[in-house]
Amino acid sequence: MTMGDNETVIGANLAAASVALLAACLLLPVRASAAARPIAILCMAAALWSVGAAWTYAKPGPNAIANACILAAAASAAAAAFVAAQRLVSGRWSIPTLVMIVLFVEPIVIVFVRLVVSPDLTSAEFRRTVPFIVHAAYCFALLLSVILTLNIRQRHPQRRVRIFVLTSQVLVIAIIAMEVSASEQTQFVLVLAALFAVWVARHPDDWSTSRARADSLLNAIGVFLFVFDHLGRLKDWNGPADRLIELITGDRPQRELTAAEILGRPLPFEDGEPIDLDLVGGRMRTSAHIHRVDPTSRTGRSDWVVMLRPVRSSVSTSSFPSISGALAGHDPATQTLNQRETIDLLRAATTSRHAAVRVDVLPADAQAREDETMFVVARRLEMMFPGARWGRLADWAFVALFKPAQAQQAKLLIDDEAQTALGLDASVATTICVPTPGEDAERFVRRVQLLHSPYGSSDP
Repeated sequence: MTMGDNETVIGANLAAASVALLAACLLLPVRASAAARPIAILCMAAALWSVGAAWTYAKPGPNAIANACILAAAASAAAAAFVAAQRLVSGRWSIPTLVMIVLFVEPIVIVFVRLVVSPDLTSAEFRRTVPFIVHAAYCFALLLSVILTLNIRQRHPQRRVRIFVLTSQVLVIAIIAMEVSASEQTQFVLVLAALFAVWVARHPDDWSTSRARADSLLNAIGVFLFVFDHLGRLKDWNGPADRLIELITGDRPQRELTAAEILGRPLPFEDGEPIDLDLVGGRMRTSAHIHRVDPTSRTGRSDWVVMLRPVRSSVSTSSFPSISGALAGHDPATQTLNQRETIDLLRAATTSRHAAVRVDVLPADAQAREDETMFVVARRLEMMFPGARWGRLADWAFVALFKPAQAQQAKLLIDDEAQTALGLDASVATTICVPTPGEDAERFVRRVQLLHSPYGSSDP
């Protein structure tokens, strides 16, 4: 390569670094997107890689410092892309502690090996060593995880999101291919990928109505949802409905099933009509709601959406999650322990030395219907803590017992879930109450009952 060509390549790398840094600055005002910070780190890693490449061309030979910058940039970029993909798909995804340790330690280790263990090797020679091969495998694994994570959004309703998912997957594959065949040019593809990431991070609202979050909510709210075609044949259903169909028919759900076979009546029927279902292990009464998917359709071939809300049941808990309106000791509206059983549960805390976690639901609308709202919240709590027994302590409050070491974790999880929306016009405040030494059962119960903390603080 001639001197002029060398200067051109150095200039191109420095220009790429400048563009990447400018892109990172564009993310500074973006605070609504949980992915903004890792994408900014991705941009800075791309800039560092480009600077390292320019330094390598300016000072050929065993330039260990420049090569270490490139290695650190590669590890940081792969980690940032992985975290950004998780947060784009899942919202405010928290990095597990073990993963966090690996993401921080790996760049430090590879830089140490390059600068201390193998400082005299050229970049080409170092690429044939075992530490580099392990480093490359680590980065490639993170990049492949990006592809698999974003693949959930390939049918997202927002066109911008679909374009980003496809483009990012192509760019990730291109980065891997370039690193294998022409590693001197990989940084340019990385800068391009960072620019695309900035483009999507500056539109966080596109991701807030994600299909993945909608599916999670539909499977968590504790009602049975069905979609039937215009002939009454089953087309789709949510998670709770899957188990319900099995208890009705004795077999796994199939799209050949009809509304008459599942609900005991053909479509349509009156909205809000009560429907009694004979299940394995008992009988369930539901409130049924029905509407057309496209109410403006003039062809009469529109699909039907049917929602069944359990209101009473005698189904045994061994055959179905407790729909406990007809069970002694349970609140019929929320299917949790009633107030009397909840107080007995709190009394036991003074003996077992468990902590009480109280969840207060704060409706934003004074006209909110408490039973319907609390029913949904109860299902979310049972989904998050399948081993806990939740009781309705007051009209707008639930309580459950946890081991002291687990109570704070439960509070953090509930508060985090509340940020991602319950599908309700309400907020949630969580409070931890621990029995003090020598405190009798009645005093502790009274303290939990009178407890009111809209900010979710916890006592010592």
